[in-house]
Amino acid sequence: MSRPELDFGACVAALHERMTHGGFLVNTVGADGVPNTMTVGWAWFGHGYHGRPMMVVPIKPERYTFGLINAVPEFVVSVPTPALAEAVAYCGRASGRDGDKFRAAGLTPVPSVHVRPPSIAECPINIECRIYHVEKPPHGLLTPEHRREPAERQHWIYFAEVLGTYAGR
Repeated sequence: MSRPELDFGACVAALHERMTHGGFLVNTVGADGVPNTMTVGWAWFGHGYHGRPMMVVPIKPERYTFGLINAVPEFVVSVPTPALAEAVAYCGRASGRDGDKFRAAGLTPVPSVHVRPPSIAECPINIECRIYHVEKPPHGLLTPEHRREPAERQHWIYFAEVLGTYAGR
């Protein structure tokens, strides 16, 4: 079954709404093909100079997702509905090191169109991204508060081209 393609620009308001009210999910996959998802509460997005949309997400080195995203430089941003608030909160508390967060949160991974990480069936918006640049600390992209942390604990910033935006089902 093919999922409907969506216009990224038409999805920006929903992405911003979730970002400011509980977060959204970033799905990754390791070199072994095992997927993971984590909750992210801030990001940047817009249109790049080449005419394609872009997503920029931060990941700290201590997160399980950090190793996965560096092994397979792709991710999917899944934008949940408010009804998925409990699942999103769980994915922000739990670590993929300890088990399958998709199953534990009641989320269904489905194959993506352009990238290896899965999309999430229950999320109405899934944004498939391929990383083209990584900004490693120290850098000036974080707030002064975040830059006070030791560089080895600061977020790495992943710039990615949006390859497609799709509905979950």
